[in-house]
Amino acid sequence: MELEISVIVPVLNEATNLEATLRSIEDQNTNTGYELIISDGGSTDGSLDIGREFADQVLNCEDRGIGAGRHYGALHASKSSKCLIFIDADTVVPGYYLSCVYETFKANPGLVAFSTGFEFTEHSEQIKLAETVANKYFLMRDMLISATLPGFNTCVRRDAYFECGGYKNVLLEDVEFSRRIGKLGNVRFFPHIKVTNSSRRLESMGLLGTVYYYTQLDLGLQLDATWIDKLTKKIGVADMREYIGIRK
Repeated sequence: MELEISVIVPVLNEATNLEATLRSIEDQNTNTGYELIISDGGSTDGSLDIGREFADQVLNCEDRGIGAGRHYGALHASKSSKCLIFIDADTVVPGYYLSCVYETFKANPGLVAFSTGFEFTEHSEQIKLAETVANKYFLMRDMLISATLPGFNTCVRRDAYFECGGYKNVLLEDVEFSRRIGKLGNVRFFPHIKVTNSSRRLESMGLLGTVYYYTQLDLGLQLDATWIDKLTKKIGVADMREYIGIRK
């Protein structure tokens, strides 16, 4: 079967969450040929052993950072793949996911990239509120401005990915990528498809920190990184680089 989809999972010490993510990708109900690629940034916690159990390729990405990990995986994807799907190591996809991605691109020739709705693993009132706010935020951007593609769940046509230059290892790499890919064609957010994302960042950052993070998705490239760091310390939330994978 010819490979038409490459699923790329960037990893750095994700042993706690990785098996559930990879198993959800392995258990897809689809007739479309696909491969699973792990792009590891130097894990020391057993993530590599888990990755080798499920993946078609386990790569060693020497550059630290989630943007670098995603791009390194894309560079090693099968030449026959028409679609690149980026899934973070703490995100579980439903069994229809790959079939839905394939059919969505097939039915929309002008669509170059899209992301989907999500729910968090935990269901406290605070987390459910943040989940609702985040999904409505992404939908609002899609309807009123232009879609932002949250990196934990992004589907891209292969030719468009490389034409725009792919992911860069920069602050708010998903925003920066969204703006470049959006110049090549239609980019969408589809709330009717749902993946399940870990709520660990929300639990660590708190609701204020999460709202702050999503605000940066809008302001992203307009703000100087030094200014972001100062604001981070002032309002008492964790350094964003801890969450987006850039380590300097």
